[in-house]
Amino acid sequence: MRLLATLLVFGAMSAPAAAATHVVRWSPFVGDGLRPELVATPRFGGDCFTGSFAVHNAYRCIDGNFLRDPCFADPTRDDAVLCVRDPFSRGVVRLRVSGSLDRSGSAPATLVWAVRLATGQRCTFFAGGATSADSAGRRANFGCSGRRTILWGNPIRRSSTWRIRLSHSFSPGPERLVAIRTAYIGRG
Repeated sequence: MRLLATLLVFGAMSAPAAAATHVVRWSPFVGDGLRPELVATPRFGGDCFTGSFAVHNAYRCIDGNFLRDPCFADPTRDDAVLCVRDPFSRGVVRLRVSGSLDRSGSAPATLVWAVRLATGQRCTFFAGGATSADSAGRRANFGCSGRRTILWGNPIRRSSTWRIRLSHSFSPGPERLVAIRTAYIGRG
């Protein structure tokens, strides 16, 4: 019995800690060109009317009935931006724009745009329109792939492993803290 208690205590003490969160400063470009894994579809007639709500120094654009955020300045063209849904997607839109590009009011440089949880689930920032708040006033900030999963508030960065509150509903209810494996911060 004493040996079993010793093993249990030792086992609890030696349990591996969650891995430190890896922070990626993401852009659709490498040097002066598009990342090789991305495929761009051309679109014409867009307008970039303000800064991105999701990525610092990027754009929020409209193309017909489509609102695209974030859109990154295309280093290969003066009249185009590259619009990306999230850092996990391979398909992107190269949008030719008319008029001037305005990125005033873009997101803060430290805003987390997307996360991959320790479980592997991918979650992307809701760039506007989300009005749900939990009992502590935290905004429903991220929607995740797979089952209905919502992340509330911003990542908690108090240790090397960032955490965030997770629930399975837009309505305030039970939440739990989960570890973030990778945090993506856009680099506009």
